[in-house]
Amino acid sequence: MTSNGDLQIGDYYELLGIEKTASESDIKSAYRKLALKYHPDRNPNDVHAAEEFKKISIAYSVLIDPNKRRQYDLHGPSANQLDFDGLDLSELGGVGRVFGALFTKLGVPISTQIPPKVLAQARQLCLNEQCEVAAVHLSPGNTISANVGKQQAAFYTICMDSPFRQNGISVICRSTSFSKFKLVLFDRDGAVRMIKESQKKKHFTQADMFFVPFPVANIEEFAPMKHMMEDKETPLPFHYLSTLESQTAQLLDDRLHLLCVYGDNWLNDVKYSITFLPMANESLEKQLFDKKKDMSQFQRDYMDLKKKFEAAVERLKQEDKEIQESLTNREKLYEAAIDQSQAVYSTQLTCPYSPSSERPRQPDRVPPHSSPALRAYGARDDPQTIHVLI
Repeated sequence: MTSNGDLQIGDYYELLGIEKTASESDIKSAYRKLALKYHPDRNPNDVHAAEEFKKISIAYSVLIDPNKRRQYDLHGPSANQLDFDGLDLSELGGVGRVFGALFTKLGVPISTQIPPKVLAQARQLCLNEQCEVAAVHLSPGNTISANVGKQQAAFYTICMDSPFRQNGISVICRSTSFSKFKLVLFDRDGAVRMIKESQKKKHFTQADMFFVPFPVANIEEFAPMKHMMEDKETPLPFHYLSTLESQTAQLLDDRLHLLCVYGDNWLNDVKYSITFLPMANESLEKQLFDKKKDMSQFQRDYMDLKKKFEAAVERLKQEDKEIQESLTNREKLYEAAIDQSQAVYSTQLTCPYSPSSERPRQPDRVPPHSSPALRAYGARDDPQTIHVLI
């Protein structure tokens, strides 16, 4: 949910009650109805109505502007949505372009604007007004190769016919020189209806549009550095499908439609080829959507297990420390116990041959049945016995 100061804003499209494919006229119509409903003059002293009016006004200011709307579609709502709409390369000098090209090559995505001059040309062409550029008609199945200058647009028209409605159509634009460009579709009034950024493939960069009677998937170019800066804890594989979104099935009206290839390179002109291609069959995206769902659940399980693992590692360190301390204390306890036990006996017992433990020698007692000689020998030190003998 977007926060604008203290005001919490939900999804801009849902707020205005429109689809993501809504045209400029659809956005204006929806805003007028809601503005009349919640206007402060019609709802005096109504705090809720005042807040709703602010919300729809902010949503309208973003979605009605092609560049702000594209930023919102690409990156979602942000606190800086109304402050930064992307760079207008036509206003940058040579040094700024060099740095922009360098950052882009390093994988740092830098948003750019479609300049007002190109938007004015599109409006003039759609309204059949005098214009300094002309649109080239694309026939079904034909490919046109061309160049377009940086920050300039090459305009094309395609005709949607009833036979194409069964399987739908696509417009494919590629650059084998890996140029950066935008593929832009305009509504009948010349306002931007859809913008597709070129994405890097294995052998080229490509932008495509599908107008088919079945849902298709849209996925933006993966920028590893962006995810590493925003979320260092989550492994990159969990971000591979983060921008995969299902687009509502849509078909173009049976009429002539205007689109352009806008040169979005920083330094060089854009070399490209563009094809208007009626589809032969349906495109299946179920496998990728199932995988995204599985990875979403796996990410929750992984992060939970990671926390448990980190807690287990921390506990193991603590247990190791406590065990080592216990073993050290055990040796000390045993040494102390031995010392205490020895101290008790050293104070109570003395050595029998020590001078301090000598006692008066008792005369040897001679058994009465001993021989006279033995008795005489044994009694030699007894004064009484010596007296008798004498």
